[in-house]
Amino acid sequence: MSDRQDHFWRLTLRPGLRIALHCGVGALLLLLFLCQIDWHAAMAMLRRASGLPIIIGLLAYGLDFLLRSVRFWMLLQAVAGRKLPFRAVPAPFVASFGISDLLPLRAGDLFRLGWFQRSMALRTGSVLGAMVIERFYDLATLLLLCAMLLGRHLPAPGGWLLTGAAMLAIVAAPLALGRLPPWPVTPAAKGRLLHRIGHGLHDMMTAFRVLRSFRRIMLLTAVSLTCWLLEALLFLGAWVSLSGAPGRWIAPMAAFTASTLGTLVPGLPGHFGTFELFGLEAFTRSGIAPDMAAAVLLLAHLLLWAPTALFAIVWLPFSRSGRPAVQLPL
Repeated sequence: MSDRQDHFWRLTLRPGLRIALHCGVGALLLLLFLCQIDWHAAMAMLRRASGLPIIIGLLAYGLDFLLRSVRFWMLLQAVAGRKLPFRAVPAPFVASFGISDLLPLRAGDLFRLGWFQRSMALRTGSVLGAMVIERFYDLATLLLLCAMLLGRHLPAPGGWLLTGAAMLAIVAAPLALGRLPPWPVTPAAKGRLLHRIGHGLHDMMTAFRVLRSFRRIMLLTAVSLTCWLLEALLFLGAWVSLSGAPGRWIAPMAAFTASTLGTLVPGLPGHFGTFELFGLEAFTRSGIAPDMAAAVLLLAHLLLWAPTALFAIVWLPFSRSGRPAVQLPL
């Protein structure tokens, strides 16, 4: 076998090995979750779920994704330096989440990167920079919620200091990120691929400059916090629908943050296994019975997964494959 053929097979098998590794880890975590619960008892609880809290939770979830679409549109406009049509953002934005819920290796991120690069006539690195900023705010907001929940279990000075430090970090970190120097562009003489990668990194680092605006940082922080609280309402809706006491909201809120952070661990498409196992641990530490915890986690995960996955399945066949929504430069 020639060196070129060997290189080809190594590049071809690498994604397959990553998919196998992610699915293997996810399947193991799902098995660990199932071994700790009574499946029949959890299913019996699910059959008695009340509909009204679920409906309210789904409405909050819809508003959550509308605000997420607005946030991403705001970032795209900021990195582009021009107005962009909002109507062209929500559908592919939501579909990208559905694709990641159905396919491995976060395929929806690649779809979103390519779609908005073509449809909005943007540089790939600029769209990537907007996505990195979006993910930063998602992670930072979740950590802020964790700090606030942990602060409730600490003595008064410690709890306030932890929450205050987290709030300070969510403002200070973007200001520092926005002042990073741009990535140097690799000369074309060193190779076309390295030159293109260097250009992409340069555009991404340039996109971070939108975080030099204190007003924009505060707006992104407020929108991000609102988004995650709306998504938490769906989780709380699952809790209340299964006869969970609304006054014990801290337990499902802690499970929600733990489950969501758990999805950072590589696993199955849709985060099945990682979401449930981390949430079960948080529920158990809050004194919730495993069967009740399992029922809430399964219902909440279904409600979080199904809308975006079904939307992607229905919308993609009728989409226009990234047809430009704005005039492309000649």
